[in-house]
Amino acid sequence: MIAPALSERAAARYNVRLLLSSNADVLRDEVVRLGVGTHRLTVVASHAAMEALALENLDEQQVFALHHAVDTSGGALLTDATRQRAIVVMPLLTAAELNGRLAEAGPAGAELGAAVARALVARGAPPVPVQTGAHRLEFGRRTLVMGVINVTPDSFSGDGVYDDPEAAVTRGEAMIAAGADIIDVGGESTRPNSTLVTPDEELRRVIPVIERLTSASTAPVSIDTRKATVAAAALQAGASIVNDVWGLRGDADMATVVAAHPASALIVMHNQRGTEYTNLLSDVCRGLRESVAVAAEAGIAADRLIIDPGFGFAKTPAHNLELVRRLGELRAIGRPVLVGLSRKSTIGALTGGAPADQRVEGSLALAALAVSAGADIVRTHDVAATVRSTRVADAVVRGTPEHILALPPPGPTG
Repeated sequence: MIAPALSERAAARYNVRLLLSSNADVLRDEVVRLGVGTHRLTVVASHAAMEALALENLDEQQVFALHHAVDTSGGALLTDATRQRAIVVMPLLTAAELNGRLAEAGPAGAELGAAVARALVARGAPPVPVQTGAHRLEFGRRTLVMGVINVTPDSFSGDGVYDDPEAAVTRGEAMIAAGADIIDVGGESTRPNSTLVTPDEELRRVIPVIERLTSASTAPVSIDTRKATVAAAALQAGASIVNDVWGLRGDADMATVVAAHPASALIVMHNQRGTEYTNLLSDVCRGLRESVAVAAEAGIAADRLIIDPGFGFAKTPAHNLELVRRLGELRAIGRPVLVGLSRKSTIGALTGGAPADQRVEGSLALAALAVSAGADIVRTHDVAATVRSTRVADAVVRGTPEHILALPPPGPTG
């Protein structure tokens, strides 16, 4: 199935989410091993594999077209009282045909079908690589690790290296040696009740570190900032990724700055401070799609974008755990997914109030679970341990490494 052209704004409107994890690959492989003809896979698609899609902002014509599609090919349609939100449950074969059947209903049906097709295609394949300066970030083979350097006096994680560029550079180099794929430099704490920092002070903190790291680093450097002026200066100093905790919806100039540096990449994070959630995953996905739409309208190419659901940002501990469980729903957006779980307060709440420097095990557990749920990049303060953890998780989730396949049994005790 090839996803038709669809504007990011239209994708944000329908906010298609895939509600079921699929074991179709495993099932397909087992059927092939039986030695039956591949044409028999249609039986599997018709009866054994199901899709469940959540859709929003539908009109009456689209609801009618959905009813007709599932009545013809199999499945069920549930709508809310307004008939604007719906869940479609159907066999995999019906899902594969849904785009074409909706297109028969005219332009409105075709647009909805394109949104569904894009979500299904995105879930079924790794995100496209992201080019960031001279570096190419590839996804699907293994989880990438982003190391955190806080050039602040008030980092929530207790690892700030305020006013010591030399210590910051040394830490960054050690992270790269330990396997970090990206280094994220921040000069303003985002912890609750943190002190606001002026652009000049933030620049004083981060620019020397970015200049030193990028001059000798083998990994791309990201600037973690909510300010367009800081992002612009950091890009000029050698950073090749902007990590915006407000997802282009804080500083109105941020999208323009990133668009003016076409060799840079952009991380848009979900941040919904000051508002209530009505449906956590729906709200998070919609917010991220809005950020993607803002980027597209500013001329930022889709293959420059990475999304982050914003663990801990205006979310309760229960919200954060639900995000880990249902992270796979973000795959439908079609962008690499970054998670920042490291040392967050939720881990402290789960471990008897453990302080930040005693949350490593909890961070590793959440990282492994996030990898299993679909994360492409893990942001961490503890690079070496996280690299080891994600390598093991990747071997289960993404496939057994070749060098492991060749190993003999280790002995009678395993």
